[in-house]
Amino acid sequence: MFTDKKFEKIQRKFYPENLDVTKWENVESEYKKLLEEEINSKEDLLKFLEKYSEFDSAISQVFNDKYIKMTCYADKPENQDDFNRFFSEIQAPASKYDFMINKKFYDSPYKKDLGPEYDHMKKIISRRIEGFCEKNIPLDTEENKISSKYGEIISKMSAEFLGEERTLTQISVYLKDNDRSVRQQAWEKINEMVSEKRNELEELFDELRKIRIKKAENLGFENYRDYMHFEKARFDYTPEDIFEFHSSVEKAVLPVLRELYEDKKNKLGIDVFRPWDSSADEDGITLKPYKTNEEFVDKAIKILYKVKPEFGINLEMMKNTKFLDLENRKGKAPGGYCTKLPEFGGTFIFMNAVGIHQNVITLLHESGHAMHGFSFRNIPYNVYKDCPSEIAELGSMSMELITLDYLGEYYKDEKEIKKAKKEGLMNTLTILPWVMTVDAFQQWIYTTDHNDSQRDEYFASLMDRFNYGEDYSGYEKEKSYRWLRQLHIFEVPFYYIEYAISQLGAIAVYKNYKENGQKAVEQYHEALKLGYSKPIPEIYKTAGIKFDFSYEYIKELVDFIKKEIESL
Repeated sequence: MFTDKKFEKIQRKFYPENLDVTKWENVESEYKKLLEEEINSKEDLLKFLEKYSEFDSAISQVFNDKYIKMTCYADKPENQDDFNRFFSEIQAPASKYDFMINKKFYDSPYKKDLGPEYDHMKKIISRRIEGFCEKNIPLDTEENKISSKYGEIISKMSAEFLGEERTLTQISVYLKDNDRSVRQQAWEKINEMVSEKRNELEELFDELRKIRIKKAENLGFENYRDYMHFEKARFDYTPEDIFEFHSSVEKAVLPVLRELYEDKKNKLGIDVFRPWDSSADEDGITLKPYKTNEEFVDKAIKILYKVKPEFGINLEMMKNTKFLDLENRKGKAPGGYCTKLPEFGGTFIFMNAVGIHQNVITLLHESGHAMHGFSFRNIPYNVYKDCPSEIAELGSMSMELITLDYLGEYYKDEKEIKKAKKEGLMNTLTILPWVMTVDAFQQWIYTTDHNDSQRDEYFASLMDRFNYGEDYSGYEKEKSYRWLRQLHIFEVPFYYIEYAISQLGAIAVYKNYKENGQKAVEQYHEALKLGYSKPIPEIYKTAGIKFDFSYEYIKELVDFIKKEIESL
């Protein structure tokens, strides 16, 4: 089962290994050569696109390497400076040439000779051309520079808690403590830490909002929301559809969650359900899935192997090649991610593990992203490898659910296994109203003139709208600035509704898996192999599910999850 193999760099077909893409003169020279290439047939056109993809991968590899270093050691300013320098000197000016490369493809008379199987490619490239604005290049650089400060601020947050200096992530572990007073102290300490940086974070966001609105204006959009819908090439749904989605979740999900959390409140034996009670263990069982990082990874490898041997081997090779940085430590950026390492045909997983069950969920989630990357690694065109989040998150969230049946690798006691599965199933529902809250907030802040206090007040109103039982009495201020802890709002705006769309898809994949077993795993894998070579609805269909977020469909999936929870 286990392998000692490592990932090796993929041998380049078109460019020498010693090409230094950290120097702009080299990068610009190669772009100019690409633009001068003669194209005399559809075969030449596709070869041109493949060559450009290899060059783009070389630049992306360096960019991602620098991002990884910056986030792994966020307390070292030189890493942030190095990343920002590469972005401003290479990545940003390269966007002008990327536009010209896309234009060369789009204007080629041989494009018409490409069969209907390339229609989706043409559509993606067309949108990229329409979305390019040279005036926005310096604004992109400035936005990236400012948004990277968010991780720096959060990573440096630490405070004394229970006699020790701890990071915000380490304190959050105590939100699951069996002692309610400890949970409350942890929740209050986290909010106290954020409150101390509140003004700084609010000002940081104001700077970002101003830049983002200007970018939208430069491309002729009335607001940044509409600009981002266009920029993200959301071909298959509209902002109006998203508002309907908000309403559907409110009607279909909240009643079920309120019922489930009322039951939790009764089991906890409390009269009022407070925000520090949400993660509490009502049965008194505290899940401790592993003791060492080695154990943490090896058990995940075994689980993936059971889903499909190829998946387990891939994660093992990531471990061997040191494409994992999993443990929390001071000075490390918050959150977790999986990023492509295009020249290896592999991926890198970053997270902040502290020995809790949520870490297991996160690793399996990010492993889903990783398996996705491996699945489409042999596609020769990067335009198909740049998957929108509705597809990328389907891969990761589905993996979370498919692996529920194998959590016995981490837990031997049947009660612990059932508890872990229940948490996983509950998470599929609780994420939905939170995504609606964050998305509705972003819809409002980019379409409405407001000041800081109005912004916080509106967020509080959304917390009330999508609340499934938490009582914030006496903590109204903390409720109003809870958004300051949502990394996406600062660093990747409007990247959030996709989580909910993908979660519905993942529930459907899991339902298919429970009904059809390994056949569903193969359908899921076939969908991953497509990358973004097909429209989203077609990829969902390949996975054996529907691309649909109507009330009726959501209700059907929520009822399925409710029955699964009740069976435990």
